[in-house]
Amino acid sequence: MPTVTIDGKPYQAQLGETILQVARRGGIWIPTLCYHPAVEPYAACRICVVEIDRGGWWQVVTSCNYPIRRDLTVRVNSERAVRARRGVMELLLARCPESPELRAIAARMGVDGTPYPTVTEAQRNCILCGLCVRVCDERIGASAIARVGRGVERSVAAPFRMPSEDCIGCGACAEICPVGTIVVRMHEEEVEISPFKNRVKLKHCAECGRPIGSELVHKALADRGGPTLVELLATEQFCPRCKRKQLAKEICTRHALRDEPASRGA
Repeated sequence: MPTVTIDGKPYQAQLGETILQVARRGGIWIPTLCYHPAVEPYAACRICVVEIDRGGWWQVVTSCNYPIRRDLTVRVNSERAVRARRGVMELLLARCPESPELRAIAARMGVDGTPYPTVTEAQRNCILCGLCVRVCDERIGASAIARVGRGVERSVAAPFRMPSEDCIGCGACAEICPVGTIVVRMHEEEVEISPFKNRVKLKHCAECGRPIGSELVHKALADRGGPTLVELLATEQFCPRCKRKQLAKEICTRHALRDEPASRGA
């Protein structure tokens, strides 16, 4: 079991773990934006960089995808590592100067602004971390969105910037987005994934008529799942409120049936 020494303190690590995983387990904060445990590390945002000892010289690496294969000495809070992370954050702030989520992380990093000219706000402060693209591809299997364009015009969109027929309206992209760029909008009969303009027909509660999710999500889960999941999905006809009401009725009925023989005997 290799030992990772971070800023002078040793930590035990498993082979194949990343520097970021070891640091987080040790309570050491390293800023991240494009990292999420639900998808494979990609190292797109670059604000998780640290220094590692290469035996006489120090190399700057991304901690989220650097695997532990041997004993390693890491500097998280060295002047060079901190300067590199702050430099990346200043560039991100130039792209998304009004993002409250980005500004909050920047403040914790000691960055209160950017010396670079700001670009036109695009897609409600998208930082191009790629989490939405990766979760749609790796976990959902839809591949409904991708990065498009170049330079300051680069963005995330569906093919040809048109609503995608591959989108199932699951909302995973909105859930994983670290800066709130992607929003799930509920309409009367459809769910919309904004800003991609992808719309999917809603499934409604059989009892009260409230929307309970995308019909395509229900179908995709049923197609992929085994017997247990299919049986579970067969009961997903009601919203959480109506489910609780039905459960309460079932409990009351059970109690009534259980107490009935006792009352007769009395």
